[in-house]
Amino acid sequence: MHKLNIYSRLRHLPAVFVLSGFISILLMISVPPNPVAAQNQNRQAENAPSTEARNNAEDIILPARLGESWRAVSPAQSLNSNQWIVLPDADVYTEYGLRKLTTRIYSDGKSRVTIEVFEMTFASGAFGLFTFNHASLAPNREEFFLGRYLVSLAGDRSDRPADPLLIDDLKKKLANESGELPVLPSHLPEQNKIAETVKYLVGPKALAQLKDFSHLKEIIDFTGGVEVATAEYQNGGGKMNLIIVEYQTPQSATAGYTSASKHFESLSQNEKDKSVLKRIGNYLVKAVNISDRPEAEKIINQIKYTPKVYWSGRKLGDVPLDFRPPDPAGVEEATKTVYVLVRSFYWIGFMLTSTILLGLLAGGSYFYWKRHRRRKLGLDDLFSDTGDTVRLNLDDYLLQPDSSIKQLTDGKK
Repeated sequence: MHKLNIYSRLRHLPAVFVLSGFISILLMISVPPNPVAAQNQNRQAENAPSTEARNNAEDIILPARLGESWRAVSPAQSLNSNQWIVLPDADVYTEYGLRKLTTRIYSDGKSRVTIEVFEMTFASGAFGLFTFNHASLAPNREEFFLGRYLVSLAGDRSDRPADPLLIDDLKKKLANESGELPVLPSHLPEQNKIAETVKYLVGPKALAQLKDFSHLKEIIDFTGGVEVATAEYQNGGGKMNLIIVEYQTPQSATAGYTSASKHFESLSQNEKDKSVLKRIGNYLVKAVNISDRPEAEKIINQIKYTPKVYWSGRKLGDVPLDFRPPDPAGVEEATKTVYVLVRSFYWIGFMLTSTILLGLLAGGSYFYWKRHRRRKLGLDDLFSDTGDTVRLNLDDYLLQPDSSIKQLTDGKK
């Protein structure tokens, strides 16, 4: 039994089915694809990063190897703002400017450690989140910040600290990151301050989690760049809590102090005796849980407001030159411009000098070559006219040999 080819099989089908099949194939070939849909698909394919590209970007922060003995046992996982929003305290992370969270698990063959890298918008956000988490860290967790990154390490054992070599290698990976840290925490008095109790806040969500100052979340308006710094102090055998709220303008500071004063007046006399509310410049200062009031007043009086001068104007020229900060981008651009000009003039001078020297060399060489040629041909003593002047020697034609007129030769008759 032989096999039938395609044509023999079509021959046994009804003609209507065969014709309709060919028409369908022709329509599929002739109908052009939707250009808009194809363009959208190509654009989505170009914009959507590949899995390999995402893994490479994450490996830059958390590579496959760290330190001398730590190896990654899981791929790096990155969570964006739509994914880490379900985590606990996600609203606090949002206040501090969290952009991305990258995690990876490492092992040295004996134990494991989970590393979390919080990428913030600004270095101040990484510093603030570090201060917010510092007092509530578990025994097996260690954190540090560097530039815009807050790094958290959690071991699988509660009594095992993180490997210093591992931390040092992580810091080297993030060494290029830098940023300006907030100044307000440095204005907290150092006298009797309890170590590692400083917190830097930028929003009401974090403020609401402070037991002694949670009531201020409804009073302080954080719009306009309001910042908060708080710390605990030894006072009369107990702990005093101090908070500084920095407003950016005197008007907002006045409004904030008025709202805080109304709340302060609503307190009982016992609560007033254990509290202090004061305005220092654009700072709103409040202390609670006071045991020794004179000592608390002494600490509060050490707070000095450092004013910031802002010049209003539409252009940089409106700011006096003495108060005009140097623009790093402008300085870099000016340096590049000067470098280009100096290099251009250098090469122009080099080319002019080279042209003159080459001209002298070529002209001199040609001149002496021509002289050498004339000397070699014995023409060096003869008159040479470089101007191509025509000279007519008519003496032999005008004076006949038998003429009585004698020719003058060498000036003699």
